[in-house]
Amino acid sequence: MLPLAQAQDGAGATERQPPRQVLVLYSLGSDASSLWQTLIRRGLNAELSNQPWQVTPGIFEERLDSWRVGEQAAVTGLEAYLRTKYANVRLDAIITENYLAARFLSEHPKLFPGVPRFYVNHGRRDWQPADGANLDAPHDFGRALALMAQITPDLRRIAVIVDGSERGQAWLRAVRAAATPYQHTIAFEYWDQLGLEEVLRRTEALGAGSAILLLPYYRDALGVRVAPPEMTRDISARSAVPIFTSVESLILPGVVGGHVVSADKVGRTIARILQGRVPDQGGMQETIIDNSAIERFALHHLPPDARILNRPQDLWQRYHWQIIAGLALIVLQAGLITALVLALRGRRSMLSTLNAEREQLEERVLQRTLELLVANSRLEQQATTDPLTELGNRRKMTLRIAEEIERAQRGGHTLSLLMIDIDYFKRINDRHGHDAGDRTIVAVAQVLHKATRGMDTAARFGGEEFVLLMPETPLAVALDAAERLRLAVASLQVDAGNGQAIRLTISVGVAAITPTVGTAARLGPDVLTDLLIRADQALYRAKNGGRDRVEAAA
Repeated sequence: MLPLAQAQDGAGATERQPPRQVLVLYSLGSDASSLWQTLIRRGLNAELSNQPWQVTPGIFEERLDSWRVGEQAAVTGLEAYLRTKYANVRLDAIITENYLAARFLSEHPKLFPGVPRFYVNHGRRDWQPADGANLDAPHDFGRALALMAQITPDLRRIAVIVDGSERGQAWLRAVRAAATPYQHTIAFEYWDQLGLEEVLRRTEALGAGSAILLLPYYRDALGVRVAPPEMTRDISARSAVPIFTSVESLILPGVVGGHVVSADKVGRTIARILQGRVPDQGGMQETIIDNSAIERFALHHLPPDARILNRPQDLWQRYHWQIIAGLALIVLQAGLITALVLALRGRRSMLSTLNAEREQLEERVLQRTLELLVANSRLEQQATTDPLTELGNRRKMTLRIAEEIERAQRGGHTLSLLMIDIDYFKRINDRHGHDAGDRTIVAVAQVLHKATRGMDTAARFGGEEFVLLMPETPLAVALDAAERLRLAVASLQVDAGNGQAIRLTISVGVAAITPTVGTAARLGPDVLTDLLIRADQALYRAKNGGRDRVEAAA
């Protein structure tokens, strides 16, 4: 491994050495187009913020954007571009993140001669670069399979989904080797030579005792190109069994998680190199589990070092300091009352004065208690309200759906749910800026607010996505309401801030449930999840069908 420059200490070092200048080459494009890049950026920024800076390094970043333009187009002409752009820049290190950037740099040894190279997360098994440091983050499929067997003890069948690419086949060979200890207890199926539709069909057919190990998937056996996040969403929408994965960026709604390559830790490794510190070569994997999957599949025996995503916090966890302070105030004032009573017990002539003072203190205790309750109520309101649109947020909507499902069960009413997405929202942000994007979201929220009845609940579910919950509403009525919403939004003209007007359209997915009256068993979280998934599937069909339309769930 190439030597790393040590971190600078003291004012004298600041004067003697110029700041480090480092070039980082990313394979997968911008943060906005890749969740993997977003998570890497989060880890990188967190690690950089933990260090005291005496000399701020110069960080240069180039993004190959291989998914959007293709691998060959991403590197065509790149050598000449980099040579020209950085001709007058003195670089202390070059860092590549992911396989394409690593392959490009290793194939151009004469580019930036003498500059230390660090190949991070390159994905080439047993590769030792002759011109730099190997900082790979290989998949540990042994620990991944052990985790699946540990937390799903009834597991008897695992379907491994991976594409037929060279990288996919290398991963598949590693999975087969890791599966050897389980050959007598678990049946393994390898879906690497199937078309996308066949993969989805087989996913729907999996039953109890099964699980899926989903690896990054880019192209099916018929040559159809698929984005890994879209593939993950399709699989999770069809699957009734736990889905595990090997990379952090694929832990999306409906995916359990697993022992994964951590984008956060890859970002922290890059940050340590930027600072001139020694990176942790073996620390780029961790166990990450989604809390909703724990509840849905009743998972047990989780490793103590597992990081749990989306774990809800109760009121005590969120406001325990305020509650402690309020209780302390009550106890203190109660103590004052007791002390005053004891001091004046033998002075019957001052009984009237004592009673007046005691009543005053009790009133103050009551006042403080009411103030605390009001404060807690305001904090709860803030925790369930989206600050941009003043609609409910995802947490508020999840609670309301659960409440209305129980009420629908008692009365046998139909409960309808509309999932709404602003069409081409990213294009609005890219063309007009985030301020115009915020105005667009607010405009749609106002239409939703005007359209809701007293019993309905509208919420911003995330980004440009909204949910409208309509209790006691048949599916046909909900579809009519969705169509009215679509027409209302289509008539909007939002000021872009530069004299232009933005025309909007929305896509809407509608789903409904009608519980059986008198059912003894209480409806569980699976009903809530199923309602959301069916609405999301209908929304997906609406967007796939050309957008600006309403689709009902099957």
